[in-house]
Amino acid sequence: MFLNNIKLSLRDSLKHPLFTLLMMTGVVVSIFSMTTIVAVGDGTKAEIINALRGFGFGGDVLMVAAGGGRIFRHRPSAVKTLKPADAEALKQFPFVKAVAPRQGIRRYPVHFMGRSFKTRILGVTPAYLEVSNFQVDMGRAMDGRDMRDHRKVCLLGRTVAEELFPGNRAAALGQFIQIGKFFFRIKGILAEKGQLGRFDMDDRVLIPLSTASVLFIRDTYVHAISVKLRDAAKIGIYQEKVKAFIRKRHHLTPDQPDDFRVVSSVDVVQFVNRSSRELTALLIRIMIISLLVSGIIITNVMLASVSERRVEIGIKRALGASRRDILVQFLFEAIWLSLIGSLAGVCAGAATVYFLRNTIPAAITLRPFLMAIGFGLLVGVVSGAFPAWRAGQVDPIRAILGGRS
Repeated sequence: MFLNNIKLSLRDSLKHPLFTLLMMTGVVVSIFSMTTIVAVGDGTKAEIINALRGFGFGGDVLMVAAGGGRIFRHRPSAVKTLKPADAEALKQFPFVKAVAPRQGIRRYPVHFMGRSFKTRILGVTPAYLEVSNFQVDMGRAMDGRDMRDHRKVCLLGRTVAEELFPGNRAAALGQFIQIGKFFFRIKGILAEKGQLGRFDMDDRVLIPLSTASVLFIRDTYVHAISVKLRDAAKIGIYQEKVKAFIRKRHHLTPDQPDDFRVVSSVDVVQFVNRSSRELTALLIRIMIISLLVSGIIITNVMLASVSERRVEIGIKRALGASRRDILVQFLFEAIWLSLIGSLAGVCAGAATVYFLRNTIPAAITLRPFLMAIGFGLLVGVVSGAFPAWRAGQVDPIRAILGGRS
């Protein structure tokens, strides 16, 4: 009986293609929008987490940033609450493997033999490569003597090397490039890190922190300190210890807010997850409104379909079909049309995301398919219930006689 009702609903709905198309359109558009938004949201979340790893901000790294406030609150580069001495002091902890203070200098044009390229300049210590998971592909890394003697040496990211030395990166070693008013000898080329969304990890030049402080910053403060831990499992405990330690060093009283931020990858992932949940909640609200409109469309189209098919319903009733049979048939029509519309919307959204995968961060998962099936069933049942009931209430004699007249 169940399969027979499905068969009848499929056959009869295909006899009325215009009604079928109208009922499916609203659901297709709604589910298409949902699929695209979910895929972009999941893709953005995955890209942010991958970006953390690419920056060397893995599960065993803490970042101490200058200036208090929220995790991602923008801070001007002139905040002077962290000093190199803070980084040196952190080395005393047995759970600390390496410490890397750094200064982020504004983007500078670098020049070589008539070629110019604007890139990001970072003042770092030799430990930066280990903490941030960078490797030297050609040449040598910076060492302690470069720091002590304030040497004008640099390491080029792959992008910068290819821009200034196209086709022959190895020729860069030993050459001098101009950064601002100063000339720096190229000591090494960094191994490729790749692209993270629109951010190029290889678009950077590293110079000694001591040199950056004297020539560019003209002060000894640092913008951030990366702390690599020996045991990632206890990162939460170590984070609190580092926070308490720096508060003590900065002579902050209990009623004074932090003038720094200690951020772990756990904090960032929680922030991303919270943002993802907020996006999902917003999506659900939009989807409820959108599917409500779709449900109203389906209800009205089905009511028009019931009026149009009164003679057909009357004949079926005259041939022995019960009111329940008619109700179930029309209800199945609404459900399967809503389901097909949902799946069509998911497929259209997935195809759109697939073709745009190189321009937008997106991830196709099973979640949109499951949501589509759930919403499809819900919309079909709710929007088809009243028209199905109306169809079941059609009087067969009146319907047939009215159709003949």
